[in-house]
Amino acid sequence: MLCENCGKRPAQKFIRKIDGRELTLELCPVCFHALYPEKETAFASLVGAAGREDEACPVCGTTFGDYRRTGLLGCAGCYAAFREQLLSSVQGIQGKLRHTGKRPEAQTEERYDRMRAYVSRRETLRERLEEAMREHDYGAARRLQKELRELTDGGEGKA
Repeated sequence: MLCENCGKRPAQKFIRKIDGRELTLELCPVCFHALYPEKETAFASLVGAAGREDEACPVCGTTFGDYRRTGLLGCAGCYAAFREQLLSSVQGIQGKLRHTGKRPEAQTEERYDRMRAYVSRRETLRERLEEAMREHDYGAARRLQKELRELTDGGEGKA
């Protein structure tokens, strides 16, 4: 898909609100910024003016201005080159610098522990049953099969 304006470069979709209506434009970034210079991309406005635009990654040459315009870094070296600016950007966008994650509820954790114990016990019984069958110890095999059936039918693993 080529730019609607110049017809030369690959286009991106830009959405503009004009008189309360949304207008979808398929323009290359060069033409978009030439036609609408007052508008920053949404990502660039979230990142803010943290850092200098002309700072460049020593590995790939991507500038911080490129990152602000596109939201994309050029290589792994960009993370080191723009570390301070990225940290302030992430904190501004997410509110935190560290992922805290979620912990399961106590009941969920207990059910998980019971299920894990059930599966472990069932696997142990199956392994012992196979070993008894290989050794032709049919008495032990019957006992293990009965224990395995009771475990499975007892529904200990059902949550």
